[in-house]
Amino acid sequence: MATFNYKAKDKGGERVQASTDAPSRLEALAQLRAAGLTVLNVWQDNPTASGIATLAVRTAGTRARPARRHLRACGNGEKALLMRQISISVGAGMGIRDALQAIAEDMDHPALRSSLLAIGDKLREGQMFSEATTEHPAIFSRLTVALLRVAEEAGSMPQTLDYLANALERSDRLERKIRSILAYPLFVAGFFVLICSIMTIFVLPKFQANFGAEQTLPLLSRVVFGTNRFLLEHIVLIGGALAGLLVLGAQYVRTATGRLQADTLVLRLPLVGPCVQKFTVARFCRNLAIMLRGGVPVATAMEIASSVCNNRAMEVALGRIRTRVISGATIAASLEQEPVFPRLIVRMTNVGEASGKLPQILDKVSDTYEDQVEGAITIAIALLEPILICCFGFFVLLLVLAIYLPVFLAARGLQ
Repeated sequence: MATFNYKAKDKGGERVQASTDAPSRLEALAQLRAAGLTVLNVWQDNPTASGIATLAVRTAGTRARPARRHLRACGNGEKALLMRQISISVGAGMGIRDALQAIAEDMDHPALRSSLLAIGDKLREGQMFSEATTEHPAIFSRLTVALLRVAEEAGSMPQTLDYLANALERSDRLERKIRSILAYPLFVAGFFVLICSIMTIFVLPKFQANFGAEQTLPLLSRVVFGTNRFLLEHIVLIGGALAGLLVLGAQYVRTATGRLQADTLVLRLPLVGPCVQKFTVARFCRNLAIMLRGGVPVATAMEIASSVCNNRAMEVALGRIRTRVISGATIAASLEQEPVFPRLIVRMTNVGEASGKLPQILDKVSDTYEDQVEGAITIAIALLEPILICCFGFFVLLLVLAIYLPVFLAARGLQ
């Protein structure tokens, strides 16, 4: 038995700080939840077993560490397969070091293979698995590292890895659906740009040279030919200006203020904003549910889950929510004070806190929003396709009229 200190809130919202005896951190969390407490943090006086709170602070610097370029090609599909393989191997009784070695031998992805071998070397030196994974943030996120730390203490590594594999598979499935939906509109847009470039650079200048003086041409032809000539004569200046604006914009967005303003603007866009909001909320709910189910205290779980939602405006709002939760407020009441969160998540979180089934409720909310995002994107693309085709046809019609209208008028004059 070990003694665990804890900070929690009772059903009335009052803060409680005391200690309890339990065989492990997970058992201590289960005891506190059974007593009707909302756990904010659990720790031991022994610094070697202090667990998640210390790990969250340590991995905060890991998140800011730039990952090597070749690691960025590792998607959620590869990560999900890796977690599934480790889960099956460990569940079958194989040690983690041996499991990593066996998986690395058959791994086709060079980044994953090198990372697994490096982690295996750290394990041989005596490091814990969760500690060794912090050096590979492109594959093992803060959320993953925190859950692995809990799993090591509770002895639930196969179950935790299975949770992670399921979550990554769901994210990968949604991302692949979105990419498949966007494929056709992107192809149409690219083909449109290609045709316009060929017409502008090669076709229009030749017809303009054949027609001679522009004052004898119809108004539409003069406007099209004049615009085309201006673009060709100033293409370097225009291209340089656009490139400069893009570079300046990209540099500004990388700053804290620029990132916050850009993400806030995205959330306010008429059609894109609601989809981004729902997708971000779904990711946050999924990650928070996984961490709460894995035994991570609420305060630490909210800190880590908010840091991987990839929207600075949401992160700032979740930081304020976490502060209120630590001060004694409920999660639902704290969410209600932030307008960036839909009312559905507020109501469902309130139900989850009242029933003691918050992880299950958050999973349901995440499923709901993921389905809504997929449906909204499907409808938007279905409307966008004919709009793109109409715009493409209208632009081509203008070019054809500008080219052949002088020919028609000249032929009519000869009659």
